[in-house]
Amino acid sequence: MVVTVLKRLTPYLVTLALAGFLYMRADQFGIVSLPGRPGPDLWPKLICVLLAVTSLVGIIGALFGPAQVDTAVADADEALLSPPETHPHLVWFGMGATGVYIAALPWLGFFVATELFAMALLVIGGMRRWILVPLIALGLTSAFTIIFMKVVYVSLPLGVAWFKLISLAVFRLIGVH
Repeated sequence: MVVTVLKRLTPYLVTLALAGFLYMRADQFGIVSLPGRPGPDLWPKLICVLLAVTSLVGIIGALFGPAQVDTAVADADEALLSPPETHPHLVWFGMGATGVYIAALPWLGFFVATELFAMALLVIGGMRRWILVPLIALGLTSAFTIIFMKVVYVSLPLGVAWFKLISLAVFRLIGVH
């Protein structure tokens, strides 16, 4: 009984310890933040806290959850976690699109490259409502741009020539100067 509980607890305890260690490491960054602005330690610490909370939920589940797993439920769960590979070539197309995206990012800029990449992934993934593909991609690209520029304060590639003008216009629209 004790061995079974320890087996169930071990991954969560290791993850909790790792989250604590990484949180302490993030506290030792040598860069000091400006008053009123988040420092470079904010996001690593936030992720460590979320990792710790997830580990604590897992620990509680391992301690107070059902001791025996119904084999029928376990088989159904395994079937959901390991579906048969029906279109492995699409994974290769997605990987190729990712490579093209990374290569094009400096020239096209974040906004244009991400819009095209999101559209490509939607089409590769099977979306065939052609009118929605650019609209959904635009929503995703806009959300990522706002998150990176206004929340995380990451400098994004602007692109060259008229792609740079598009990026600057988008940044003006979302209030980034």
